[in-house]
Amino acid sequence: MRIDELTKRAEQGDSNAMIELGAIYRWGDGVARDMEKCFYWTKKAAAMLNPIAYQYLGYHFEIPVGYSDLNDATADYKSVFDCFFKGAVLYDANSMYKIGDMYFTGKFVEKDQEFAFRLYKKSAELSDYPSASLNLRLGECYCMGLGTDQDIVKAREHLEEAIDEYEGREANEDVPELFMEGFNRAKHLLKRIDADKIPGKPVDLAMEKLNEKYAAFVAGEQMNFPEPQYPIEALEALKTENPVVPIPKGEDFNTVLAKAESGDKWAMYYLAFFCIDRFEKEPNSKDMIDFALYYYFQAARCGFSAALYTLGTLYLKGQVVTADPKKALKYFEQSNETIALEEIGRYYLDGEVVEQDFEKAFKCFAKCALFKEKYDYSALPELARMYREGIFVETDEKFAEYLEEQGKKRGESGKKYEKG
Repeated sequence: MRIDELTKRAEQGDSNAMIELGAIYRWGDGVARDMEKCFYWTKKAAAMLNPIAYQYLGYHFEIPVGYSDLNDATADYKSVFDCFFKGAVLYDANSMYKIGDMYFTGKFVEKDQEFAFRLYKKSAELSDYPSASLNLRLGECYCMGLGTDQDIVKAREHLEEAIDEYEGREANEDVPELFMEGFNRAKHLLKRIDADKIPGKPVDLAMEKLNEKYAAFVAGEQMNFPEPQYPIEALEALKTENPVVPIPKGEDFNTVLAKAESGDKWAMYYLAFFCIDRFEKEPNSKDMIDFALYYYFQAARCGFSAALYTLGTLYLKGQVVTADPKKALKYFEQSNETIALEEIGRYYLDGEVVEQDFEKAFKCFAKCALFKEKYDYSALPELARMYREGIFVETDEKFAEYLEEQGKKRGESGKKYEKG
């Protein structure tokens, strides 16, 4: 009997057999439905860091047995996020797009359609054959410019792929209502594209409020920094020397200065970085430090996120300015750099400058971990600590160990990246 063979393999430590057993008991496939056994075997597989097990657990918490549709009243979104997050960090494609859905709709986490699209793309990269649901989401994003630039050609490609898979599944199995709802969305949107009735991008009221908030921040006292008093002797000497500013393109100082004076925010940022790096430890260099800070503030006023993060770091560490952790937090909160989010997470985890909030800390660190960039690794040890000590989340020693290992690997990769 199939279930006897699966049970034997599961008892011998086969995590895939455990997952299959869990599914059989969830749906009552040839046996009586038994959710206790379903969870027992699925959680046992998850304890072995099988990403599919975390994916299945995410679905269990999203749509409990007895319900056929998504329902905010029955879904346990904290557990849903936790499971899909673990699956995504373990490179499971379906978990990745399901986490994307949560950012797209703002379930449990703050709504962020640009980040959701990023996760959809990552999910597609991890999939040999992206699912109909994932292609539908990518098609909708490209069609309406949600989280990305509008691209009707790409929208059509993804919607056609989604419809092909939907049609194949509809012909071969009894499909649930949720499946048909996605199928109909894909067909409806493709018909509108064919009829040249492409829907416009919906008004994002949350984004409008965010832009208004940033405009108010830029206009506030915290962004005021006096323009340098010229002439500055050290600056004139630099113009004469005209050294190479090593990053990002290795241009000469006078070229970078001219670009900065004309409003190029990249030039402003790297000009400031170069000057602080050169003059920070030199005596009687306040004029040049103020010159550099002025251009950091100018770049930040132009919405250059890295400049906001750097200002936060300077005030947090007391580097060339008087240390002010509260002021630093304001700059971190306005920056959309991943490393700024890590710093915000530490504020909430430590609870020294702001009221301690483990949920906010977890969400900050989790988003950083999902970026998966070479230089975004320092949030992983913080997440490992939270999972090891059961801070906001259930204790998960194995997953904590995995996060620590990944943190070390990404840290080594990040150092190589920074050295270029």
